This record gives sequence, structure tokens and C-alpha cells, in this order.
Amino acid sequence: MRKEIVSTDGWDCVPGLIEVARLLEEMGHHVYEVEHCVRVTKLEYLVYELKATLEEVIRTLDEIDVDVEYITKEED
Repeated sequence: MRKEIVSTDGWDCVPGLIEVARLLEEMGHHVYEVEHCVRVTKLEYLVYELKATLEEVIRTLDEIDVDVEYITKEED
């Protein structure tokens, strides 16, 4: 496993995770619509959008190198 020294203790050192979080957040209005019984979007479009976003999330996750241990550099 490769080790990488980073300056923060957040996951911002892994750009793919930031993209995944953005994509999932982008789905929020669709999730809200389903959870709160607000039928605004056509079913066909809703399902298409959810599937397309989830497929992109999976592609992005597949590209992340999980063989890295991120170590936060301690401030002096």
C-alpha cells in the first residue's frame, strides 16, 4: 500500500470522492420528490436520471485508487 502525506484530515485529498459527493447531492431533488410524495417529474425521466447518475458514481468510484493510505502531516 502506498502512503501519501497530506495537509488536511478530510477526504478532499481524493478528488474522485468529491465528485461522487457532488453527484449524489445533485440527485437530492429527485430523492426528495420520492421521499416526500411530490410527483413532479415524469417517472421515465426520474428513473433515467437516477440510473445515469448512479452509473456515473460507480464509474468514478471504480477509478479511485484504494491502495493509498493518506497520512495527515502534523503541523509544527
